[in-house]
This record gives sequence, structure tokens and C-alpha cells, in this order.
Amino acid sequence: MCIYKTDTYMIPCKLISFLLYDLTHQIYSSTDDVNNNEKVEESLPQNTASAHPLTEDDFIATGFKDLLCGEWDDKILVSLLGGQPTKLNSLIDVVSTNGLVERGPVVLKDGSVYCGQWKGKKRHGMGKHFAMDGTRYMGSFEDNMYSGMGDIRYVNGDKFKGYFKNGLKNGKGVMWYTNGDMFDGTWANGLRNGFGVERFSDGSVYMGMFKDNKREGEGELKLSNGVVYERTFDNDVTGHERMMWPTGECYIGEFRHGYKHNHGITTYRNGPVASEKGRYNMGRLDGVIERVMRGGQKFLCVYNKGEFIEDVTNNKEAEKQMEMVPEPNEPTKKLVLVDEAA
Repeated sequence: MCIYKTDTYMIPCKLISFLLYDLTHQIYSSTDDVNNNEKVEESLPQNTASAHPLTEDDFIATGFKDLLCGEWDDKILVSLLGGQPTKLNSLIDVVSTNGLVERGPVVLKDGSVYCGQWKGKKRHGMGKHFAMDGTRYMGSFEDNMYSGMGDIRYVNGDKFKGYFKNGLKNGKGVMWYTNGDMFDGTWANGLRNGFGVERFSDGSVYMGMFKDNKREGEGELKLSNGVVYERTFDNDVTGHERMMWPTGECYIGEFRHGYKHNHGITTYRNGPVASEKGRYNMGRLDGVIERVMRGGQKFLCVYNKGEFIEDVTNNKEAEKQMEMVPEPNEPTKKLVLVDEAA
């Protein structure tokens, strides 16, 4: 059996040939002059935060799927982790049609392993990278960094498929978490930035804006029990919003830590009471409240932390207090829930 020898390890020539054949014929083979990255860009869905959540198979473009399904002998590549750095001039080079050089497994200075395309002495083009911590990446490289479309699998089981720039998630992408949650949206500098959709394992869905991984700006959260929040988020804690229940109850006003708080109005679809306007204290009526009945009658009542104290209808002082209660602002933008989009 022919043996291919480097300064650090020996690999059977048959294995090298197999890896190079797989690399050149299953992943990169193309008789036209169209760049592989352009093919991927054209075939990738343009709106990853669509009405129907994407599966892993839906998201990966056809040209890229071949890379994922290629017959790679991962055990061989993993066995090289932590070895001595490989001398590039000791390897057999295969020049592809686009001018890039394809090489078999290379042990990098940090002990990780790379197998794929090169441009000079830099990883450039399509390839596969095994990091020392167990992270695995398959996709496009530019100047030694993950750049373009790629698929990364973390040692804890989380998975990401989408675009990278300078080694970080950048652009559209989908992240699957081991706990069953998923994020489908826009990334910048490795963090969720811009519009995105979060789907949680309990069935809840959030759709809205993010800044540096936090919800910020306009958004809508639908809980698994049917309760819907429309709000302007501020670091996930407080905001002005609308909250709707499956019973038809709707609250518009201020919130604190998820509770009705300060001024707002609640309307009811059923029952004798049509609406209640006034002040809330962590979800409970507190102070002078204007209650409008289904028939149009209006009453003023005083509450103390949810407990009815007295009826103060026609009380001039109570009427003055109610006049000072500001009208709640409607959310500035109606976001359509992903589950309800046509």
C-alpha cells in the first residue's frame, strides 16, 4: 500500500485520493464558469423570517447541500486534532477550475484541522474545519475566516446555518438550540440584530426587532396560552404595549415586568363591564377608576391594590383626578404574527 508521508504523520495515498476526489467531485465539480458562492446566493430564500418556519433542508441551498451530505471520513479528521502543524509544501495540491488550490487534511497551528480550498497560504473557498473545542464548520472561507454561507455545529449541540463575515454570524441565518428553541432572522457581528422571529419549545413566538441579542423596539409576543403582547420593548423589561387574551379582553397602556402598571385601559368583549380606565399597580386596579358599563353608564370607583373601596360617582374631586389620567397610546405599528400570516 502506498503511504503519503508528512513531517508529522503518515496517511495512506488511497485515503488522500478519496478525500480529494470527494472534495473535487462531490462538492466543487462544475463545468461552467459560474462562481459557487453566486449559486448559493441565488438559491437561498430571501426572507428567512417568513410566515412558515424553515427546516434545515429548506434553508440550505442545493449547491451547499452537497457539501453537507458528502462522504467525509470525520473520524480521520478528528484523529488529527492537536497534532503538529502540517507543512503546506509537503502536501499534494490539486488546482480547481476557479484557480483555488485544494488540499487534504491540514493540522493548523492551533491544533485544529482544515480540509478544503486554499488561496496561497490562506484558507479561501469551500472547506471543512474542526476546532479543538469540538466545534465543526462547513462552508465558505475568506482569508482564513468563516465568510459567506456556512453551517456550524457547536459541541453543546446548537446549530447555525446562514451567512458569516470575518468569522462571525452576519446577515440572514437560522439558529437551532438544543432546548428546542429557534431563532430565524438577521445577525450582525455574531449577535441578533435587526428583524427576527423567535420560536420557543413551549409554543410561544416572538416577532420583532433586536439589538445586540436583546429585544428592542417594536415587537409582538404570542404566548402558548393565546395571550398576545404588542409592545415597544426596552431591554426585555418594560414598555408601552397592547395585551390581548383569548377571551377578548384587551389592555392598552403601560407595563412593568409583564404586569399592567401605571396608566392604561382594559376593554372586555363579554360581561356587563365594557371598559375600565385608570391606574394599575403591578396588575391590580389602584386609585380612581372610570368604569363604563355595556349600556353606556359611567361610574367612578376607588380601588386600593385591587380591592374595591367605594363608589365616587359624581364626586368632583374624583372627576378632576380622572381628567388628569392620560389617554393610552396605541402601539405605533401592528405586527402580523407569523402563525397568522397567509
